[in-house]
Amino acid sequence: MAGVGVGPEEVVVVGESFEFAFDKEAFSDKKLRVEVVGSDDAASRKRRREDDKSDEGECVDSSSIVMAAPILRVTTMHINSAILAAKSPFFFKLFSNGMKESDKGQATLRISDSEENAFMELLYFIYSGKLTPTTEPTHLVDILMAADKFEVVSCIKLCGQQLTILPMTPESAVLCLDLPYSISMAPALAEAAKKFFAERYKDFLSTKFQDELMRIPLAGIVAILSRNDLGILSEEAVFDFVLRWADSQYPNPEERRKILSSQLLPLVPLVRSRVRTIVLE
Repeated sequence: MAGVGVGPEEVVVVGESFEFAFDKEAFSDKKLRVEVVGSDDAASRKRRREDDKSDEGECVDSSSIVMAAPILRVTTMHINSAILAAKSPFFFKLFSNGMKESDKGQATLRISDSEENAFMELLYFIYSGKLTPTTEPTHLVDILMAADKFEVVSCIKLCGQQLTILPMTPESAVLCLDLPYSISMAPALAEAAKKFFAERYKDFLSTKFQDELMRIPLAGIVAILSRNDLGILSEEAVFDFVLRWADSQYPNPEERRKILSSQLLPLVPLVRSRVRTIVLE
């Protein structure tokens, strides 16, 4: 995943910087109330593109899970609506027609606890035009997902550029495969993740990888099976691995059969050879 560009620990500033105004009352015209609620971390990491609209206007929930979850803590910040609206169509819509007249001085957002750090980093980026230097690709993916959710295109681009520089890890590769393709960098990052999986798990039948592989999503397993020379491996062992992975990922028998028949088994040499034999006969 390494590429040519600015190193991950070098600070890149995008556009004008208003860092001096970040959470400063003297330069703010509103308050932002951030309600942090508990949620299932695994579920919240699977990004789904949603229209974050509230019937009441001034409070925006990121998902139905967040809506029903108890509030863990509340953070109130001073914000400049013009700065946020200039960088984010989400905030532009919220401040221009999404708030009650009686609540013009304060906006409320409700986010999950797993989104909190990334959201705060995103707010800092909107003001400063830069990200806190990091060598953790999973943190960058979280910020990218927050930037997509709140429509901060400049942050999406910067996160994508930084991710192409950092070495990929199994955790970040899984997150890259989960990115919605509406994100401009998603196809390139997904392709890099597939290459990473194929290279890392060339010897995927080795016992040292079995626990790791059981947590890899379908797209990663397909990449491993389709981009490696399976002909040199034991056909029965590959077939057995595919069945074990499907059992661990898809407990529903009908769903498991569908995934096996349509996407996995056609990649297994043992199955392909049997299909050719049947066709020839």
